[in-house]
Amino acid sequence: MKKIISLILAAVMLAACLASCAVSRSARTSARIRTTSSDAESAAAWLDARLGERLTDSVVLGTDSDGYGVELSGLENDGYVIRVLGDEIALFARTPAGLDRAARKYARAIESGACVVDETYHEGYPVKRLTIAGNDISEYAIVYADSSSACVSAAGNELATYSEKTCGATVPRFNESEYEAASEKPERRIVLTEDVENIKGLGDEGFTITVDEAGDLHIDGGKWRGALYGVWDLVEENLGWRFLGSRFIPADKQEYVYEAEHIDLSAEINRTETPDIPIIRAGGSGPVRLKHTYNLNPADAYGSYGWARATCHGLQANHWKIFSGEYEGLYEGLDKEGKQPCFTNEDILEAIDHFAVTFVQEKLDLGQQIGKEITCVDLGHWDGLWYTFCNCKNCQKVEMEEGNVHSGPVVRMGNRVCALLEKTFPNTGICASVFGYCGTDKAPKLTRPAHNLYISFCYHVSSDWVSCQNHCLSGEECLQSAGTSNYLAAKELEEWAQIMDPAMLQIWMYPSNAENYCFNAPLYRNALKDCRYLRSIGVSQLFIDSEWIDNGVINEELTMYLYLHFAWECDVTEDEELAMILEWFELVYGKDAGDLLYELSMLAEKAGDRVGCWSSLGHDVDYVDYEFIAKYADKIRELCDKALAMAEDAEAEALIEKYITGFRFMTLLAEYDDMYVNGTPEQREFITANYRQWWDTVRKYHLTTFGGLSADKWLYLPDVEFDPDMHPHTWIESETYETGEE
Repeated sequence: MKKIISLILAAVMLAACLASCAVSRSARTSARIRTTSSDAESAAAWLDARLGERLTDSVVLGTDSDGYGVELSGLENDGYVIRVLGDEIALFARTPAGLDRAARKYARAIESGACVVDETYHEGYPVKRLTIAGNDISEYAIVYADSSSACVSAAGNELATYSEKTCGATVPRFNESEYEAASEKPERRIVLTEDVENIKGLGDEGFTITVDEAGDLHIDGGKWRGALYGVWDLVEENLGWRFLGSRFIPADKQEYVYEAEHIDLSAEINRTETPDIPIIRAGGSGPVRLKHTYNLNPADAYGSYGWARATCHGLQANHWKIFSGEYEGLYEGLDKEGKQPCFTNEDILEAIDHFAVTFVQEKLDLGQQIGKEITCVDLGHWDGLWYTFCNCKNCQKVEMEEGNVHSGPVVRMGNRVCALLEKTFPNTGICASVFGYCGTDKAPKLTRPAHNLYISFCYHVSSDWVSCQNHCLSGEECLQSAGTSNYLAAKELEEWAQIMDPAMLQIWMYPSNAENYCFNAPLYRNALKDCRYLRSIGVSQLFIDSEWIDNGVINEELTMYLYLHFAWECDVTEDEELAMILEWFELVYGKDAGDLLYELSMLAEKAGDRVGCWSSLGHDVDYVDYEFIAKYADKIRELCDKALAMAEDAEAEALIEKYITGFRFMTLLAEYDDMYVNGTPEQREFITANYRQWWDTVRKYHLTTFGGLSADKWLYLPDVEFDPDMHPHTWIESETYETGEE
């Protein structure tokens, strides 16, 4: 009883404190705080509310440090200066954001009992000196061939940009003709090249980085994106930058660089890298400057040169083109019968043939090239369930010949188109693609896919299984049965790999929280194992889809970050994997808060592992052990509260508050029945306070509680009064909701 009462009091006090801290107030009660500028009032009010009577120092803060001998001009926007000036503590910054960070740093020191010491944060460039083989970076120019592609030019621009952001040096860029003609130019060079003929075996995206004996730096890239990926790898691995994300993370936190006194790029950095999985793309959220980015920039076509996008219902998307003109009215099943077209009907096959050839020719007429902008014709079937395939005698005959599988007619259709494309556009390498998905996931027994037919195998749903998101794609850890398991899916995938060139085998998967946005599932721990498995069977193309929004509540950004890294290199240890995850938390949420959130996430992972196979593709939330969560509920709340109190600035506080919402929801589901429905008055009061805290946070940030494939399916808390008698599980049941806008 005493524990419950003390927890209630602690929760109420903390909620009141955090609420007051989160709101900027100009009114202050402490006479110990004074400001030197009007834009310091918000930070002063925050400090007053946070420390209250614990504030025993005299504190001055502001963006005006005249008379204090403190120089502010060299500070970054989030930089600050803390000085102990006799009996007074001075907090100065160039911006209100810097003051906010300084006030929080000072408050955490007071709360922890640490001595306040002089400190300067983020002054000047993060790296004080950058050299190549001992030569200052200012002695270098970036040089590339006159005939270089737009990608190489972009790589040079990125290298120049990040060199300046790293140490302040301006590194000029030249093509070879400009460099030779320049009268004044640096003598040393950073040379960017592209291996168009694949002489060095770098493929489309590999690279070599070399510092030669003369002290010049060379970045030799693969045909389409290697030079750019080489630059980003140098910037990340050797200059210390981290590219963290692009969706829910605020703009000024989307990248980070480690500070250093001196970085020397010598022959020790020499390396050649090619990806373990040659092609990987991440849809939806994902870092924007990593090797293997899905869309480098919508305006930069080289981001998609040379690779075949994963099959995506091409026949469905283009049915109005296919069944038009002389083929008008040939197939109306989509609208009237809800069926797939008959893939053994000669007229329908001719319509698809005509579409495929026309599709390529129209692009050629626009000046596009096969093998560059044009690589593949998408022949993916309609996104219907397995029972929508044609059941005519011809289709049944083919299916029986192929082992009683719907993929038989589909692969034969794809092979037919591939042969026609090869005949119409000879010696070009043009390809087509079909699905191994939702009815066609089982490989045919008789017909092998043509050498230029891609199969997109989708880990999602089939007639027998739903993908398990708790375990590796290999299915080794899953139940060896139908249902929610990767066991059958992996067997089917491996059968495809046995009858075709694995380089033509595409994988489409959804490592996301799918629909339950108020609930955090630690899906990111599968990334390393998944990439190792796919490499082991020879898969060369991976498309990871995270098209649902993140809101900062779940770890989809981190999931994409890890898949992009490990698909490039999966020969890393578990310790290295965990270090990457910990680093993510520390850089996104702040060092101290990140450590706590990492611990929280690892605890949630244990709760998920105890359940076995589960999928977040639906309303169910039975993918953690609720007895385990209930056992550690106090620990979860403690970690949440401590992390929030450790926020380094207002933006980090908002990020943390949103992220821990999912964990607070876990504890509600774990304890509601025992402590609210069947509990004592004190327990009911305790759960009500926690429930209200979750409710208010979801309202505050307009967080999605149930997701979907399009904006009109995202659901939010309805516009009703808070009612603790309403079971929290209600808010992830779609029939309860009113839809809202993003």
